[in-house]
Amino acid sequence: MARHQIHLWLDDEIATALRAQAHDQGSKISTLADQALRTGLGLVGTAQAETNALPAIEAVVRRVVAEQGRADTERLAALLVKTCREASVARWLAYAAILRSQGRAVADADMERAFTAAAKVLRGKTTSTPHARAGKADG
Repeated sequence: MARHQIHLWLDDEIATALRAQAHDQGSKISTLADQALRTGLGLVGTAQAETNALPAIEAVVRRVVAEQGRADTERLAALLVKTCREASVARWLAYAAILRSQGRAVADADMERAFTAAAKVLRGKTTSTPHARAGKADG
């Protein structure tokens, strides 16, 4: 490919940046300017454009995903706290209702069975609730 000499007038900012980048890369200003013009004019092959652009795109995507992940984690944590509060209120309301209708011994026994069943489910020892198992045994 033949090379042609062209004189360009550049803004001070662009000329300074071009010189600095050429110095940092240890290349000639004309070589660096040729690469920049090829990229700007769309003459660079896809593989070379991907090689130059992909690291920058990957960095941006990683940053955005990390920020989104933090937001999702914070939202999930808030939902978990709300769920725990509501579960605790529901448990004590159920206990109060059983206590009034059946007495302390039945209420305490029911709460203990519910706690044990929940702990087993969380440990992965069973996948069904006590009521679901009782229904299967009956039918």
